[in-house]
Order: sequence, then C-alpha cells, then structure tokens
Amino acid sequence: MLLSALFSGNKITIVASVLASLFLIFCVVPIHEFAHVWMATKLGDNTGKMMGRYTLNPMAHIDPIGAVLICLIGFGWGRPAPINPNNFANRRKGIALTSFAGPFSNFLLAFLLVFIGTLISMVGPTKDTVLAAYVYTFCLIAARISLYLMVFNLIPVPPLDGYGIIEGLIPTHWSEWIQRNQQIISIVFIVLLFSGVVSKPLGALANLVLKGICVVCALPF
Repeated sequence: MLLSALFSGNKITIVASVLASLFLIFCVVPIHEFAHVWMATKLGDNTGKMMGRYTLNPMAHIDPIGAVLICLIGFGWGRPAPINPNNFANRRKGIALTSFAGPFSNFLLAFLLVFIGTLISMVGPTKDTVLAAYVYTFCLIAARISLYLMVFNLIPVPPLDGYGIIEGLIPTHWSEWIQRNQQIISIVFIVLLFSGVVSKPLGALANLVLKGICVVCALPF
C-alpha cells in the first residue's frame, strides 16, 4: 500500500497510507491477536493470558517483519497467539472459534473505519472539506488493509486462521494428512502468493467486501 501510494504522487494518498500503515501496525494487528487470546480465554484456555497476551498493548503482539510488510505491501502478521487446544472443553470447536475471532475482528474494525470516514465526510461542518478528504482516504485505506488481512487469514492453509476454522469440520484423516505435509503446502502457497496467483484474487475480494461496507455505511446518510 505505501509503495503504490508513493508511486501515485498524490499527497493525500501518501499521507493517508503512512498513517493507515502505522494505525494498522499499532491497532489492527494487536486487535487481531487479542481477539484470538480473548476467545481462547472465554473457552477455557488461559495460556495467552498467562503469557501476557491478554492485552491490547501493541508491543505484546507486533512482529517486526510482519510490521514492515504491512507498510510496504499492505499485509503482514503479528506474533502468533499462544493457544493450547487441550484446554478447550471441545477441542475442535475451540480451535475453530478461536481461529475465527481474529479475521472477524478485522471485519468489525473495517466496518467501523468506513462508518467513521463516511460520517465525517458527509455530515456536519467537516462535510466537503480537505480534512474530510484526508480522514475518509485514511479510513478507506486502513479498512482495505484490514479486510485484506481478513481474507488472507481465512485461506484454509496452515498456519493461517482459515485452516483452524475448517479443521473442526473436515475428517480427521484429512487433517492428519495436511499436518504431515504442512511444510510442502506452505512452500507452494508462498510461491503462489508472491507470483500474484493468490494475491490478486485476495485483493479483488477485499475490494468487493469494502464496496459492500461502503454502500451499507452510506445508507443512513
């Protein structure tokens, strides 16, 4: 996102991209990882809480490499939330719900960002002002990256959240086969991701969800 903004030459887009990247590193990623820990705690696993991850403090969740990638290309990751599935009353259900909590937090945050941006740009004294343009652009960029992280994490490939969600739904022998071949699957996925085979559809899907959110948020105004 930041690289594309710099090449655009648009000052509003550049400033909004920098602010959005920082906001996502220090807000979206911590919320995503906290959501995992929060859900796991509610389901009986206090591992994350005991390790100091039951907090929205960014320093507890940020991964340096993942943070740099968020700035440069619009997606990245945080420190994986420590979960012990053996503490869940229902192991497979616990894994699925805990995995789902992270991407769902990305969706909720994106919706909130778009709503705030729409409100500021369409109502009150800030309507049609330069400030509104900056805020709205910032909100859209931040929301898009949040949604990209959501759809990226929903891919059913270990160790992404999508695999944790479907692990409780697929037959046990399928899960065992995936775990045995996890390294090969991950390598193939990374190659497809950086070749654009996966990243482009993900971007299109994130944009589609963003457009839907924009339509819904504009309805009250």
